[in-house]
Amino acid sequence: MFEFIVEKFRKQPYLWAAVVCALVITILTPLTRRVPPPPPALGDVPAFSMTNQEGQPFGTSQLAGKPYVASFVFTRCTSFCPLVFQHLKTLQERIQISKLPLSIVSFTVDPDFDSASVLKSHAQLLGAHPEHWTFLTAEKEAMALLVEKGFMVAMGETFMNAGMMDIAHAKKLVLIDAQGKIRGY
Repeated sequence: MFEFIVEKFRKQPYLWAAVVCALVITILTPLTRRVPPPPPALGDVPAFSMTNQEGQPFGTSQLAGKPYVASFVFTRCTSFCPLVFQHLKTLQERIQISKLPLSIVSFTVDPDFDSASVLKSHAQLLGAHPEHWTFLTAEKEAMALLVEKGFMVAMGETFMNAGMMDIAHAKKLVLIDAQGKIRGY
């Protein structure tokens, strides 16, 4: 049997070398994989408590020990919020499929209009699953303070332009780690 293998090797040395290389690479790849360190912390999100789409208190105590993606949107937005919602819906699907321990938290920048019931209707319209995606509202001053000073993103005033209402706000998503630290935008 050994002589047969030696004879085959002599006739096709490149084929056998390729087979041996493929085996070596397959075996060594998992051993050489390096997981990069997390990105540096860019700041801490302060403790907060707001109202979720179910009308229940929700804040840092419910998010403790869980990483999440924060978004800053409003239900009447006709500019880029629909696109942000679509990306978040895709993210929710990926979270469900891969069973990632990640949540999505959408903060309204229009808390005067976006009550808990409005947010609940919008969440249902989007197909948001409450175990993965939470919508939050609060008093306008508290929301502006958290968005601007806590997450360090913009939140402007409501203005009318050509009969359309808009609120200047960040379209960035913010990645928060399980310790409440901002890890990326």
